[in-house]
Amino acid sequence: MKLFIYVEGQEEEMFVNRLLRGYLNPYGIIVQRPVLAATSFRLSDGDEIEITVGGVTNYNSIRNDILNQFAAEQISIGDALTTFVDLYALPTDFPGYGDALAQKLAGAQKASFIEKAWKVDIGRPNFFPYIQVHEFEALVLTQPSVLNKYYPEHAASIETLRKECEQFRSPEDINEAKSTSPSHRILSRLPTYQKIDGFRHLQDIGLPALKAHCPRFKIWLEQCERFFK
Repeated sequence: MKLFIYVEGQEEEMFVNRLLRGYLNPYGIIVQRPVLAATSFRLSDGDEIEITVGGVTNYNSIRNDILNQFAAEQISIGDALTTFVDLYALPTDFPGYGDALAQKLAGAQKASFIEKAWKVDIGRPNFFPYIQVHEFEALVLTQPSVLNKYYPEHAASIETLRKECEQFRSPEDINEAKSTSPSHRILSRLPTYQKIDGFRHLQDIGLPALKAHCPRFKIWLEQCERFFK
């Protein structure tokens, strides 16, 4: 039983490689090398090539990436493909995005609505998309104190960040405005923060704590665990 995961960037890629693969292995699930979102570059002669650099720029590119994975016949009917992309700055041409805005959906409701429309658009029974609310860094804010290990000189700022996050029921509720999104909150307190180290912080927090504090993430992780049963 093989699980393919389409990821937005290197943070998510490292998370899958360093945490998720080992976590799911006892369930008999073989997590394949993550599929990193590709961006198209057009050459001067009119030819187009796909260079894997990460990033979510438009839905059509993402849709083609995912359908190409199925077309390559590496994903059998007994396997599955899921995703790990952020709701923050999600391209507005995603299926269901406009309807979600029209219904004034936000946060978890907005992400779930788009996920359902996305699944219908791809049309594969073994495809179950996941959109992280609102960013990968929300998971880090489950326990901001872990940042002290890498940024001890900013202990006071990290404590301020921790207090800011206490007002939210869940890290997934930390909003998606540019100045107050999870990553921008961290960077406002820790200007030297390295996003690529996010997986290390999640290692320190541990998946049980992430599941306990991030309900949508918990549902997705359990879906990964149970999809093959």
